[in-house]
Amino acid sequence: MIKIQRSPKPAVLVKNTAEWTRKLLAATTKEEKNKAEGKYRHEKIKDALVNMFHGKCAFCESKIIHIDYGHIEHFKPKSLPAFRALTFEWTNLLLACAVCNGSEHKGTKFPLAANGGPFVNPCDDEPNDHFDFVYDQTAKLASVVGKTPRGTTTEKLIGLNRYDLREHRTKQVQKLLFIKSHAQTDPEAAEILRQTKLDDAEYAAFARSL
Repeated sequence: MIKIQRSPKPAVLVKNTAEWTRKLLAATTKEEKNKAEGKYRHEKIKDALVNMFHGKCAFCESKIIHIDYGHIEHFKPKSLPAFRALTFEWTNLLLACAVCNGSEHKGTKFPLAANGGPFVNPCDDEPNDHFDFVYDQTAKLASVVGKTPRGTTTEKLIGLNRYDLREHRTKQVQKLLFIKSHAQTDPEAAEILRQTKLDDAEYAAFARSL
């Protein structure tokens, strides 16, 4: 996870958030609620999130757009009554992969401070304050390690060290280490290493840490 600067609110939200929210909160039937709620899937909102997160999951930093559509993730879950009014709130929307955002991981969870929450939000928090991005030379594993209660809660519940993710991420980090070993003497390797630290690079947090 890396810090992301939130882009300006899309024009479609500037124009419609208040009215869409009013209709959603006024809906009484399931059909009315589904119709009103679905407005958050507007293509202009999705496009803005894809651009802001560089096609990566806000949580695990995996590139998703080339293989999946990605999810518009409500940081504070829209299904919880306390956060229903935030369904169209731009500051509550992230881009996430289907696994991080799935019911097995984040889903509708939103732990409060008493339970180690809230989750770390890459647009509001500095992830480096809450996580270490570590490659264990002995275990040969690239792991996200929580260093605050919120970091640990985020890592555990969102599954930032789930098996398939860590296996893929480790292979990428091992490649980074090889490139790094040549960067002092090879200008091409140095340039590749520089690119791996950019916001649009997969697992940039690890590249920067290394």
